[in-house]
Amino acid sequence: MRVFIVEDVTETRQELAELLAAVNGLEIVGQAGSLRQALTDIEATAPDAVILDISLPDGSGIEVFEHGRQRGWKLSVVVLTGNLYEALQVKCQQLGAVAVLDKINGLTQVREVADGLQCCLRNASNESSWL
Repeated sequence: MRVFIVEDVTETRQELAELLAAVNGLEIVGQAGSLRQALTDIEATAPDAVILDISLPDGSGIEVFEHGRQRGWKLSVVVLTGNLYEALQVKCQQLGAVAVLDKINGLTQVREVADGLQCCLRNASNESSWL
C-alpha cells in the first residue's frame, strides 16, 4: 500500500514516516507539511492511503477530503489530530475516514495507524473505506 503523510510538525512527520516504513506492505510515497503541498503532491503521487493531520498552517485537513471527493480520488484516510473532539470525529467518519486518532498519545497512536492501514490492505477490495 502506497502511503502519503500530511503533518505540519516536521518531527512528528519524520517519526511517522520511519515507523510506518518499517511496516511490511507499506511504502511511504510522499510527505507534506501544508494543505497546499498535500493537495498538489497527493495528486502527483497517487497514494492508496493518507495519514492526515486536521490542523494545518494554511487550512484544514477536511479540505483534503473535499478536494479528494471532487477529484474522484480512491483513498483510505487515517486522521490524526491533537484536538480530538466528538464532532470532529463524527465529521471525519462521515467523510469516510478509516480511523480518527488522537496524536497526543504519541507512539501508541503510530501503532494504531499501522494496524489501521494493515486492515485497509486486507479489505481494499470492498471500497467501504475509500474517499
